[in-house]
Amino acid sequence: MSVRFSHLDSGDTETTESFFFQNFMATRLAEGIPSNEGYDPILEESRSEDWLENHWRQLRQNEMQYEEDVNQYLVLTLADLANPDCLARINDCMVSLDSDVGQKAVEEAESTRRYHLYKINADFLLLYLGLFGSGPNASGEAYFDKGQGYYFSAATNLKGIKGGRSALSDVLEKLSARFSRYVNILRLMKNRSENYFSFYNRISQDRLDRMGADLTRQLHGPGKAC
Repeated sequence: MSVRFSHLDSGDTETTESFFFQNFMATRLAEGIPSNEGYDPILEESRSEDWLENHWRQLRQNEMQYEEDVNQYLVLTLADLANPDCLARINDCMVSLDSDVGQKAVEEAESTRRYHLYKINADFLLLYLGLFGSGPNASGEAYFDKGQGYYFSAATNLKGIKGGRSALSDVLEKLSARFSRYVNILRLMKNRSENYFSFYNRISQDRLDRMGADLTRQLHGPGKAC
């Protein structure tokens, strides 16, 4: 669910979903990482049922190149990040970075619960590595392998729940197969000069303190305490 907010500089209101969509897609265009690169619609359009059945491997490989569904999933995941209600709901499923969610999942009898465990922790790793992590641990291959495994397990459990493939299980498989690709796009988005996510990297603590003091004076007037 989107949250409405106001930009401090302009006062314009916007939803978190539209904000993240604009920044994510603008990054893909600016950095030369277009969506659906390699996807060929001719392999899926106007084909007979017999052709589709006989070429299912080729078709499946082509489907994995389609990214509009992944874009939408990531935008909604980012919007959830800014929603306190969503954050409160996922806390029960989170494990620490150095733990393995699989150890918690094997204790769960319900496949729905296992699916949520894997999906939520996979999303967290993707956002941590792409937006918030810093230092050598943030680029460690172990975390990337873990993120890929979590998304694959989430997709597997979801297919078990649904009795086969679904649009969402396909998205989760794509995120598993190209986990590093989407981490990289998020990192590029964070580091763009006009992007909110570069805020904590570019502003020193002294400057941040001065900004806080200026805001306090503007909100409460000179000589007034918070």
